[in-house]
Amino acid sequence: MNKTTEQFYVMEYLPDNAGNPFFMDKTWDPELPDYDIFMSPPNACDFSSLYRLRASTIQLDGDYLINDNLVSSDFIKVCEECFANNIHIPVDISLLKNKKPEREYYLFFLLDYIEALDQSNSRYSVSRDVDSGLLNTKEERGLDKTYYDEIERFIVKKEIKSNLFFCQELSKPVCSKFFKERFEIYNLKGIEFKAIDESFKYDAWAGW
Repeated sequence: MNKTTEQFYVMEYLPDNAGNPFFMDKTWDPELPDYDIFMSPPNACDFSSLYRLRASTIQLDGDYLINDNLVSSDFIKVCEECFANNIHIPVDISLLKNKKPEREYYLFFLLDYIEALDQSNSRYSVSRDVDSGLLNTKEERGLDKTYYDEIERFIVKKEIKSNLFFCQELSKPVCSKFFKERFEIYNLKGIEFKAIDESFKYDAWAGW
């Protein structure tokens, strides 16, 4: 049974320079197929049934390494309980100093790509193409989605039923309150949850 609520959270990676490394070089065997997860979900048929990974870290125990598309077996359990659509493929990981993680890991991709913004009740500004001046939308430029400069008030569509999805407006994973609660019940780590509420704002140019 799907138990979504109207409260949703942006999931952001929370590194700790230990089991959740800030960065690690990765060598995949076989090599991963070409894909752009910011445009659309990858095709499961393009992947092998098992991967080997050499990672340049001496410790790995996080549950959702968003930037590396890696999750723990416990994270997969939460996805199953929440009926989260995804691709997950087992990965045999080797760390520095001939170490191995104590947990099982999977290559992981979300399959639900959702435009979550309720445009009629939100406040936002759509970006424009520098050359033509046209809005960066499906309607004016034939793009895959609408691109925003800012979202000052983000109201999530009420009809969303997915507990975990890739938010098209934010280009980040977003989860329901139910998913967040399951994540915390299992004491999973490596994620900061930011509520999409009245104080939440999006700025495409923040940090530039």
